[in-house]
Order: sequence, then structure tokens, then C-alpha cells
Amino acid sequence: MGGNVWEPVQHHPQAVAGEIHVWRIDLASQDLTASGDKILSADELTRARRLCFAQHRNRFIAGRAALRRLLGNYLATAAADLRFQYGPKGKPCLDPARHGHTIQFNFSNSNDLGLLAVTTGREVGIDIEYRERNISVEPLARHIFTASEAAAFRRLPPARHEQELLAVWTRKEAYVKALGKGFSLPLNSFSVAIAPETDATLRQLDNARGEQQSWKFLTLAAHRDYLASLTAPGVDWTLGCFDWRPDTA
Repeated sequence: MGGNVWEPVQHHPQAVAGEIHVWRIDLASQDLTASGDKILSADELTRARRLCFAQHRNRFIAGRAALRRLLGNYLATAAADLRFQYGPKGKPCLDPARHGHTIQFNFSNSNDLGLLAVTTGREVGIDIEYRERNISVEPLARHIFTASEAAAFRRLPPARHEQELLAVWTRKEAYVKALGKGFSLPLNSFSVAIAPETDATLRQLDNARGEQQSWKFLTLAAHRDYLASLTAPGVDWTLGCFDWRPDTA
């Protein structure tokens, strides 16, 4: 958990084959909320207005503003000029007719912390969850565990159950998000690591086309109050972690 080094950014990195960049974003930033009104699309602003609570609206606007500004930096394109498409289950991607097929990304947020994963040439998924949540361990375990996972989970000390359950949730959510399958792929239909001995774990899982593929899972030490996981197919990629603030670009 402690292996990630979150680097401050002075010069925005370029997207390079074989690298995945993860950006840590403070969604409580007033600068992001203010800039969002200027760069979000009409449909994004409509989605924001539909949220009942101001805190949720502000987080959504801040997240979309950061997403646009960061992706705009990779593409050397104004943030407001980015165009998105959405898959059958709602996964966003850059409009290939306007921006090409190079950049792949995935975004996740919980409370005031957001994570954006950016790469080229491969699917990528990321998920973050706040640790202090009221969860019912047994019902959630039945919902997300396969039989082999449930057996491994029961061998853990009970004091570890709640946090390991959330950790498994982040691994599975990251994978489902990478595939863009949403709720159509039950979380108990595939297995990930339970309490892995190393931060990097490898699993043979189906890709978006239903073909067997090696997927690497990484635990991200984004913040002591959060659990986060990143996944992407293959073993030939490295990770770079960056802190991003609105005043950097």
C-alpha cells in the first residue's frame, strides 16, 4: 500500500505506450467548481443540475472539469472543445472522429477525492472507495464473492473482513469499469485476489471481447482514508502517479 509516490507536476507528461498515469484530484477545490461552468458541455451541466445536493453537484462539476483539463493537456486541445461518446453501459470515451483512438481513460471518485487513469492502446479501469462506510459484511460478501473467494475470505481474521471486502470491491469495480460492462457483469462471476501478498497481482480474465487475457491489478495508496485499485490488461506497463491542482495547468 505504501509504494506509490505521488509526484507534483510542473510540466505535463505525454502519454507514452506502456505507461499508465494516475492523477489524484482534490474535488473540494473551489477553483475547479468555478471553472466547470465555463468548460463543461450543456449535457454535463444538465446532469449536474439534476443532483439534489449542492455537495454532489460541486463534486461532479469539479470532476468533469479536472477530467477535461487533464485530457485536454494530453491532446493539446482546449478543455471545452473535447467531445465524448458513451458506450452501451454508459462508459465515456473521447469521440474517435474528433480525437482519434489513442487516449484511453477511466475516472473514479469517492467523497472529495478523485482519481483519473490515462493510458494509450489498452483498456484501463480504476476505482476508489472511502474506508469509513457502514456496510453489512455478509450480504455484500454474498453479492461479490465467488465460492473460492468466499473460502479465502473466511480464512482471514474477522478484524480484517470489512476492509478486505472493500478492497476486493475496488478490484472488481476497476475491472468491470475497464470493460465498460457496468451492472451487466455480476461481481461474483469472476475472481480477483483476496489479501494479495504483493501490491501487483495477475489474473487470467476475459477482455471486452470475451477472450482470455492477463490482467494486472495494483493497489493504490491514494490516501489513508481511502482504498483504491487500478487494473489493465498485460504485464508490459508501468505506473506513474501524479498530484494535480487547478493552478498547474
